[in-house]
Amino acid sequence: MPIRIWVTLDESPRSSAALSAAAALAAELDAELAGLFVEDVDLQHLVGLPFAREFSLLSGAARTLTPGEIERGWRREAERMQRRLAEMAGTNRLRWSFRVARGRVTAEVSLQAQAFDFVVLGQRCGIGIAAIGRATRSAAAPAARSGPVLVLFEDRTTSARSLQTAATLARRDGAELVLLIPAGDDAAFGAACAAAREELGRSGAIGRCVRIAALDATALTRMARREGASCLVLADTQRYLAPGEAGRALDALDCPVVLTRQGTAGAPSSSAASTA
Repeated sequence: MPIRIWVTLDESPRSSAALSAAAALAAELDAELAGLFVEDVDLQHLVGLPFAREFSLLSGAARTLTPGEIERGWRREAERMQRRLAEMAGTNRLRWSFRVARGRVTAEVSLQAQAFDFVVLGQRCGIGIAAIGRATRSAAAPAARSGPVLVLFEDRTTSARSLQTAATLARRDGAELVLLIPAGDDAAFGAACAAAREELGRSGAIGRCVRIAALDATALTRMARREGASCLVLADTQRYLAPGEAGRALDALDCPVVLTRQGTAGAPSSSAASTA
């Protein structure tokens, strides 16, 4: 079965980084690159409230938004995202597809992820962030992150594919690879670090081990911020796509989040070169 990589898109810098990461993986794996743009109904509901306003970054002026303006804005943004996806796919000679859905971002992504091997989160899920993102999209985008690629290592069975995915992305960018190890004591941390490095060694990659206090999204988000991560790679899509604290914590990150499914056929090749 062909490998498919799903990437969620909007006009944020995080989305641009997510598209770049997804395209690199697709080129590495000869996979289909599939884009998703979600018309977030929470934003539509917010517009219906009497206090809802859009503020201009240039003038500071506020104005009332109408449902019709939101609809037209969605159409324009979706068209731009489709063009951007097509250009990226053309540059990398990738098969691609694009879909527009209306609903809540987390719910739509969770539903679609069941049929995909990798999910790269670029579009924000929180209503506050979504509203701000549309109001500030004309601002100059910050420079692309050049920090390390972070990957969570739990055990060989769960995390083998995540390790290889993270190694592929780190090679592409010439970035450091950082292995996040949840461990209760020094002995457990040392053993897990050795196992992770041995697994990475199969593809000639190396990584720096960092201990995290707990295996939860809040701890992962805190570590990604501290390290200035360019990307965070995690295993098991559904665990991190479920509504609740995990989704909110990951949504606060500026870097893209790559979710891998266990047992995905066609792992990144150990001999592959950078796709940058």
